[in-house]
Amino acid sequence: MKKIAAVLIIAMLLSVAAAAAAGINLDAVFESDLGFTGGLEEQIAENIPFKDELSALMTGIRYASGVRYFDGTYIGNDGSLIRDIENPSSRTVALTKNYVLSFAEEHHCGTYFMLIPTAAVIRQQEIASYAAENIYNQRHLINEMYSEFYGTLNTVDVYQALFNRRGEYIYYHTEDLPTNLGGFYIYQELAARLNLRPKTLKEFSSAYAAHNFYGSLAEEKIKPYAASDFMSLYDYVGEQKSFTVTHFYNDSTEYTSEGLYSYDEEKFEDKTDMVFGGLSPVMEINSGDEEGGTLLVFGDEAAKSWLPFLAVHYGKITFVDLNSASEVLLSEISVYDYDQALFAYSVGTFASGIDFGKLDSLS
Repeated sequence: MKKIAAVLIIAMLLSVAAAAAAGINLDAVFESDLGFTGGLEEQIAENIPFKDELSALMTGIRYASGVRYFDGTYIGNDGSLIRDIENPSSRTVALTKNYVLSFAEEHHCGTYFMLIPTAAVIRQQEIASYAAENIYNQRHLINEMYSEFYGTLNTVDVYQALFNRRGEYIYYHTEDLPTNLGGFYIYQELAARLNLRPKTLKEFSSAYAAHNFYGSLAEEKIKPYAASDFMSLYDYVGEQKSFTVTHFYNDSTEYTSEGLYSYDEEKFEDKTDMVFGGLSPVMEINSGDEEGGTLLVFGDEAAKSWLPFLAVHYGKITFVDLNSASEVLLSEISVYDYDQALFAYSVGTFASGIDFGKLDSLS
């Protein structure tokens, strides 16, 4: 322990010397709200050459001294990178309620609404208890939204199912998304609410498709302290389906591929895009089952975790990203062609804002 303390002191002295030589205002460092090492790191990032290397050095010093919070990201005990969400404004909540209720009242297909909690609230056991107390209360937000929709449309609560399995690999370490295993547990709750018979995990074969990768949360200076991720893809082993996935883009181009997955790991910088080949503004999944139902989904990146499981039950699913789809592209979608409609968002996406006003563009 004494050796570690001595190394830390030497490293800090060297950092101070480098900062002084670079002309950094040390008074600003000592007065920083981030503390000495945080303030020094901030000044280094703004003022001197080789700032990335020195910033990484300061991050290492802070990590060795017990700091586990860096620029909005917690480093969990298991190497998970956990990011809290924004506190959604009351205006965001009110607009969501109004637009979704108007949609449900105008279109008489069965309408469902699902909010998916992020790792920040489900896996709080990985960060210090004093830090966990400051995490935004997503459970409260979910309850608030569901109470607004009570009696008008169907809500899908997946919070408890995920919380009960919080010790499993249900969220990526370095992406703020559920893994496909987490997506399976989401799917089971969702399928039951959609009046479907949820499949069991034994009805799917799994294959490791990507190993030891790092996602968007793993910024270079904290990457050495993060655990890597892997991806498992799940194929239904029951009645075989002939899946095709068609992507529609705002420039009127489209692209169709066979199957739900691409197993070419090197093709994708974001490994989660091995599902569907990534998402597009509008995406259509066809199973070849002419007697299967039709479902219209408004969602976000979290859909890559649970939508492949749900696809087994339907003849056609159309996925829409309201934030990226143009009004012209949306105008080509007729809600009356679908048996059911589902709004399904990560709480993080919901809190940061969704352009529900584009619902008016649907035909």
